Amino acid sequence: MNNLYKLSLITLALSLTACGSSSSDKKEEKPVVEPPPVVVTDTVYGPLSTGTSQVPEYAYFDLDEGKVVELTQETAKTDTIWDIAFRRGSIFLNQNENNLVSVNFTGNNADFLDTDGKAVVEKFVNATPESELEDYVAVTHASIPTDEESFKIDKTEKILDGFHNYDSTTHLVSAASDNFFIIQTGSAFAKFSVVDLTQVFYAMSSVTFNVAMQAEGAEEFGDSKTVALDLAMLCSDTETSAVYVDFETGMEVSADAAYHVSIPCSDANGTFELNLHADAKAIKDFDNAYQGVDAATAHYYGFQSNEYSTKAFDDNKWYVYNLEQGHKLWSQYGVYIVKTPTADYKFQITSYYDDEGNSGSYTFRADKLTAE
Repeated sequence: MNNLYKLSLITLALSLTACGSSSSDKKEEKPVVEPPPVVVTDTVYGPLSTGTSQVPEYAYFDLDEGKVVELTQETAKTDTIWDIAFRRGSIFLNQNENNLVSVNFTGNNADFLDTDGKAVVEKFVNATPESELEDYVAVTHASIPTDEESFKIDKTEKILDGFHNYDSTTHLVSAASDNFFIIQTGSAFAKFSVVDLTQVFYAMSSVTFNVAMQAEGAEEFGDSKTVALDLAMLCSDTETSAVYVDFETGMEVSADAAYHVSIPCSDANGTFELNLHADAKAIKDFDNAYQGVDAATAHYYGFQSNEYSTKAFDDNKWYVYNLEQGHKLWSQYGVYIVKTPTADYKFQITSYYDDEGNSGSYTFRADKLTAE
């Protein structure tokens, strides 16, 4: 009986050992879960040529299709396909009401400028497309501002706007006699303001200019003179579409003669509108700061054609110029959000030069922002 008992104990022990071994063998190992791969959306376009400084050209781009749209400057005014355009250092947005494009600057790389708004040189010269990719990737659909006011559009303005005052309460119009304009025709200049006008409902029956001329070769404006026009009489002929005024002679002239400004006619009176001759340019001198214009440096004064664009990108320029005495443009690698009627895109300029160093050749990143 003792032997049988010992054998039973040994058998029980072996059985327990076997059971313990079996439990250990069946223990499941947890599978290793790999993290999902990080997908960097970084679509690069370019280089897009915008001509030379002597012969600048527009490059029109459709963000939806990611391609250049071949257009002339005239056809681009009515085209609804292109979203953003480049011309040397300037960037334009489509202003067509059927494809109105706006832009928001995300504010990255604010440290590229000091508190006085001056470039921190080492930040600009050390930045590369690779070093600034992180800022671009960080902008997502969640980055799109909900405040529509934070998006800016390009606007077309008229350089001679501001010659009159309008009281929205009384609806009366008066001359803005202290608002001076300077018109350039070749190397000659004319400075004027509207000193008097007569309102007839929504039109002018008369207008009086104060004019001073600077002849070619002169350094200052001469004595001022008055040029008065009876618009009710000049516009009385229903076939007369506008009145054309030559400030040098102080007379009304024909449309095909040399003139400085024109006033459209409507209902036998002049409208509250002044237009420049197609070959003339002008600046506003509302502070009456200029007693003359240096013809040799006139191109630095900011003379504009009759209609000109104020560019949204100018509020937050994408570049600085002439760092380290190098006559080139340096990108701030700012990330912008460009809003079209159908989508939002992030946008970053990475270069203004092609591989041969030719300027005006844009390379940029652009990707649609979609909700995750």
